[in-house]
Amino acid sequence: MELHKQMKEMQVSLNFAYEKIDQLESENKSLNATVDLLTKKTDTLAKENKKINETVLDLQSRSMCDNLIFSGIPENPTSDDPEALLKDFMISKLKLPPDTVDNITFHRVHKLGGPKSKRPRPIIAKHKDLIKSKARELKGSNFGINDQFPKEINDRRKILYPIMKQHRQNNKGAYMVVDKLYVDRQLYRSPSTTPWLF
Repeated sequence: MELHKQMKEMQVSLNFAYEKIDQLESENKSLNATVDLLTKKTDTLAKENKKINETVLDLQSRSMCDNLIFSGIPENPTSDDPEALLKDFMISKLKLPPDTVDNITFHRVHKLGGPKSKRPRPIIAKHKDLIKSKARELKGSNFGINDQFPKEINDRRKILYPIMKQHRQNNKGAYMVVDKLYVDRQLYRSPSTTPWLF
């Protein structure tokens, strides 16, 4: 009788264990389904976030599209007027006629950074028409005129610049438009160097 009782208890215990295993398998399937759903939602949110970030960058770039950064212009200790410095620079270095410079209206002119810098602070000016075409006058000098872009776009351009230079050395037509490189009129894309295009 004792053996029979022990067998019955083992059977009950085994049935209980099987029920627990079935319950755990069911819970595991449910958890796996939840993880899959959350993974899909996370992927969707990551894609939407990337799209929003790219839209914000595009808006920032468009708002800066008429801004030029002038670098290398020495600071004037007696005057803190960046527009006057810029106009003097345009006459002396860009070789624009004084009457033309006097008629140029800047929408905004300011210096970048604090005054503690050892080098002259760059000047940002919102006006592009005539000035950009005269930038070739600065070739070989310590002065520069560049378009202004958000930091992230500048970082992307720094990655693309050596690639563009290499293609040009190989006699291919290469040029940049904001943060995109075109080689022989085809968009350059590489998952390792241009992940923002994927």
